[in-house]
Amino acid sequence: MTISIGCDIGGTFTDLVMINDETGAIEVEKVLTTPSDPSLGIERGLQTFNDRIENCISQASLLVHGTTLVINAVLERKGAVTGLITTRGFRDVVEIATEKRYDGNDLQIDLPEPLVPRPLRLEVDERMHASGVVLTEVDEKSVVRAAETLLARGAKSIAVCLINSFANPEHEKRIGEILARIAPSTPVTLSHEVMRELKEYERATTTIVNAYAKPIVSRYLAMLEKRLDRLKFSGSLLMMQSSGGINSADHARRFPVQIIESGPAAGAIAAAHYAKMADQGTVLAFDMGGTTAKMCLVKDGRVARVHELEVGRVRRFKRGSGLPVRIPVVDLMEIGAGGGSLAQVSAKGTLEVGPESSGAEPGPACYGLGGERPTVSDADLVLGYLNPDYFLGAQMKLSTSAAHRAIEVNLAKPLNLSVVEAAWGVHSVVNENMASAAKVYVAEKGEDPSSCAIVAFGGAGPVHASDLARRIGAKTVLIPPRAGVASAFGMLVAPMTFDTVRTNRMRLSKTSALTLETIFGELEIDARQGIPASTPSSSIVFERTLDVRYLGQGYDVSVPIATTDDPKRWLPGERCIPTKSGVALPVGT
Repeated sequence: MTISIGCDIGGTFTDLVMINDETGAIEVEKVLTTPSDPSLGIERGLQTFNDRIENCISQASLLVHGTTLVINAVLERKGAVTGLITTRGFRDVVEIATEKRYDGNDLQIDLPEPLVPRPLRLEVDERMHASGVVLTEVDEKSVVRAAETLLARGAKSIAVCLINSFANPEHEKRIGEILARIAPSTPVTLSHEVMRELKEYERATTTIVNAYAKPIVSRYLAMLEKRLDRLKFSGSLLMMQSSGGINSADHARRFPVQIIESGPAAGAIAAAHYAKMADQGTVLAFDMGGTTAKMCLVKDGRVARVHELEVGRVRRFKRGSGLPVRIPVVDLMEIGAGGGSLAQVSAKGTLEVGPESSGAEPGPACYGLGGERPTVSDADLVLGYLNPDYFLGAQMKLSTSAAHRAIEVNLAKPLNLSVVEAAWGVHSVVNENMASAAKVYVAEKGEDPSSCAIVAFGGAGPVHASDLARRIGAKTVLIPPRAGVASAFGMLVAPMTFDTVRTNRMRLSKTSALTLETIFGELEIDARQGIPASTPSSSIVFERTLDVRYLGQGYDVSVPIATTDDPKRWLPGERCIPTKSGVALPVGT
């Protein structure tokens, strides 16, 4: 047999899909996520497959995995103790940030705390010009002193981010060599390997997040591989990336920041797959799980992507209140609305739902695992939208009485409503919250919500999709088969990808197509090296973009560039690239 397995760890459930590539037979499984050791939930799910089909795991050739491990480490501040080595005078870049206030009216504003405290941010003597010319050579003695100090202060991982290393990474490479000699067992992250772009604050935070997560991802993958060995799995372990593609587990070990939003990205890829099959041009992927609801616009089978996201927001849904991470990522809109979202009476005496969630432990009251506060799932059960005898394919019984009691005590009596009225209020409020967010998100993308079909999936997505469609004016709702595990399925239809980027500041009016072709050629070499060696060369396709801006502007517009064998033809005027006053910035492939 040729068997492929997709596995997505969510905040409440771990979803698994197993496909026999020869017969097309599909097996699905959902198990409660085990937050203390997420790999345990995977092992339990895979063992269930083995119990159904003898020795199927040992015959599997591929396991693609997405996890919330990295984002959880940042949110909960449970990553490794990390040190930062930077150019003298720049240790406080991560605290100064961009000097912007995400709320200009808040006099008591809270700003995100850097992942690296000031005592662990040390400076070394070196300086590189923005053009790549060396101004001051690296003082290796200062590097040794900084490294020894960080180790003495308990650093378990080290990030290196030098000013202007995007233009010339030689100094960072030399520091990496010194650290490998002084602390061979300590993981080191060099900023030019993670993000070779200008903007030192964004490059520093991205590098730090990578270093912060490196030890825990390494330990986690080692534990997962041990569990897979016990199940006699001998195939390839691949990891879902935030960009919507997959790559090797070794790549995830080196660049864990790339898997920070791996699970939600897979759901968007699944939605794009189903949209193509249903011949739908513009769809809104609607993924509602146990903890959050995610939405993503898909046009003509392509998922929208951006090149920056925020993590660890002080105010979860307030843009600008988190730490920026510059990586390719599926353009998702997320709100705190899931099956486990808690409902309560506010201080004003009104009903509010989320963003706080019951999670997997203890979960909604109807799970019977100790939860006592009412959730969206409890309301859906009371309203009859969930079958108490056929939850998780009849593997888990839901307690209608527990849900009824939680809503009655916490909502119905305080609001002087019947239990059914209170449950309907919870259902309506969460749907209105999602609809309001969806309207804004779709409008920002230049689309009309009424022109979008909704592809609904996730454990709670199909339950709420019809009312959501009514509220935003959508006329079509597409619910794919096995919608509850669509993200895990998306991992099995995602392409193998590697993204690389480089900043080359130049005026397009003074740049030849041959120069740009040379730069892209170098990036393609890097990209080929980043793809697993088992990938057939004939199947590799390159996509190129230029980030361009007009002189004096501070933000870029990403413009796709067609690949051609004739460099003279690949900068035509009809591609809408400003060739007189424009400045090209990061070049990506």
